[in-house]
Formats: sequence, C-alpha cells, structure tokens
Amino acid sequence: MRKIFKLMSLEMRKINFSRYINNSLAACFAVTGFLFFMLYIDREQFAASSTDFLFLIDSITRMVFIVFSGVLISKLVIEEYNDKTITLMFTYPISRKKIIISKLLIIIGFTFFSMLLSRIFAAFVLSMLNSNLGFIDSDITIPMLIEHFRNTILYDLSASGVSLVPLFFGMLKKSVRTTIITSVIIAIFFGVSNEDLSIGSFIGIPVTLSLIGIVASYLSIKNIEHKDIS
Repeated sequence: MRKIFKLMSLEMRKINFSRYINNSLAACFAVTGFLFFMLYIDREQFAASSTDFLFLIDSITRMVFIVFSGVLISKLVIEEYNDKTITLMFTYPISRKKIIISKLLIIIGFTFFSMLLSRIFAAFVLSMLNSNLGFIDSDITIPMLIEHFRNTILYDLSASGVSLVPLFFGMLKKSVRTTIITSVIIAIFFGVSNEDLSIGSFIGIPVTLSLIGIVASYLSIKNIEHKDIS
C-alpha cells in the first residue's frame, strides 16, 4: 500500500496535478453561480423548496464531476496509452496493476472530494445569499445542511465508483472521445430527475453502479501484466 501511495504522489507531480485542482475550484464556482442564477431568476414564478434546493445542488455537482473524472481517466490512462508514454512506466520494477491502480485511486479520491467540497461550498454560499434575497421558500439552517451532507455522503462515494465505468469503454478502443462520451452519458443517467427524486437518490442503484465501475476497472486491467502496448 505504501508503494501505491508513492506512485500516486509521483503521478500527481508528473501531470502537474495542481492544474486539475484549480480547474476543480473553477468548476465549483461555476456550479454555484449557475445554481444561483437558476434559482434567483425563477423566484417569482417558482420559489424552490429546501428539498428542491438540496436536490439541485446534489445532482448538478455530481454530474459535473463525473464528467470531470472522465477527463482525468483520459489524461492519466488513455492518452498515455495512445502516446506510448505509459511504456516507460511499465519498464519500472513495479507491477503494472499497481501503476494503474494508483492512477485510479487518484481519480476516485479527486472525484469524491471535489463533489463533496463543491456541494458544501454551493450549499453554504447559496443559503447565505438566500437569507438576504429570499429565492428559497423556506429557511436553510446550518444543522439542516450538516444532517443532509452526513446522510448523502454515501452517494458521493457511489458516484466516484460510477466514474470508473468510462475506463472500460475507453480502454476497448484506447479512445479519449469514447471515454468522455461515456462519462457524459453516465452523468446524465445519474442525474435524471423525477420530481424530487433522481436515479442517484435510490441507494441500491448507485451502490450497484459503483460495483459495476469497480468490476469494469478490474476487467480493464486484469490482463495488463501480459498485454502488449498497442
């Protein structure tokens, strides 16, 4: 495990990971601004309830960062296969599976924390703005937000698992485009809404999808030790 953490650290330095952190922060601000605009402009015709408010934050942030994870998969795995740069890493006296697993742990961890922190940031900023502008028809309290995030953290973990599914399809053709398109489809599927419910709101479905993501990842790398880079 220590070796995998070291590989993760080397990988993040290699790709200048701070750039992705900055992009994630930009996405966080963009999501917050978009949600504020959407809720504020419709306040006269439709004042969102606290349930609508929290649902919108959850759905949109998860959708955005599932797509973001597809970009990371493309950069850390698919592009390195296409450019043959991963060949150099495979010459190291380290298991190929450990190299790929270290990349996938970066993607899962980054996706999870980006979603969680973006949801918290958007919820707290918008709830403070609401206290002055009144675009939500009920008070949003700090204890309410804390309770909500405590109850929904498992959905963020599940969405992080779902974000690995594009790896399987991207590896089939070593295609960045296929990877990104798959992540967009999954993001839309994960955020499809029906009144106050979404596919992500049913715990059995996101857990199942996260397991599918893990299985898909395993199938993508199970023969990697004996497979030529092509």
